[in-house]
Amino acid sequence: MKYYIADTHFGHENILKLDNRPWDNLEDMEADMISRWNARVTDSDDVYILGDFCWHSKAHWIRLLTSLKGRKHIVLGNHDLKEFPQKILDLLADEPQKLLGVIDGGHHVVLCHYPILAYWHDNQQDSVMLYGHVHNTVEDEAVRAGVAAAKEYIKENKPDYVYCGNLHNVWCGYYDYAPATLEEILKNKY
Repeated sequence: MKYYIADTHFGHENILKLDNRPWDNLEDMEADMISRWNARVTDSDDVYILGDFCWHSKAHWIRLLTSLKGRKHIVLGNHDLKEFPQKILDLLADEPQKLLGVIDGGHHVVLCHYPILAYWHDNQQDSVMLYGHVHNTVEDEAVRAGVAAAKEYIKENKPDYVYCGNLHNVWCGYYDYAPATLEEILKNKY
């Protein structure tokens, strides 16, 4: 099974206020998020983390990665480590990437921390772009408005081209602070 999640911000005290997260302190947030993750994910599952995983020390990264189930794939965010020591790389399924493409069921899935309006195969219904970075902010509303505007513009100016605009924000708060399957993501309207 494949799962996706973005912007967990482990170790980031201020994220409790910025995201209006439902915990009183960082320790409770992390314990609960680890529990939610491990209740869904098995060690044989793949979890694609779309950036901003952890704001803390390399030792904290190691503690988290060893506490969380699944084969972890990191898609780099703006608040992730700039250099990964071998101890962390050994805990990941592969080298961290800025952009990644995977097949999930019948879908080609483009993964990036940042939303990409024009993504690979954006004219095919089975192609999906998953992103994070914008959490549940006005920027996310702007992304959705941009997708709607792109669809309308292309329809009016190049009617023979079908822009599908299948962009989905996988900010952890939209999925009960746990990794979500592609099926759950495609059904979620935030």
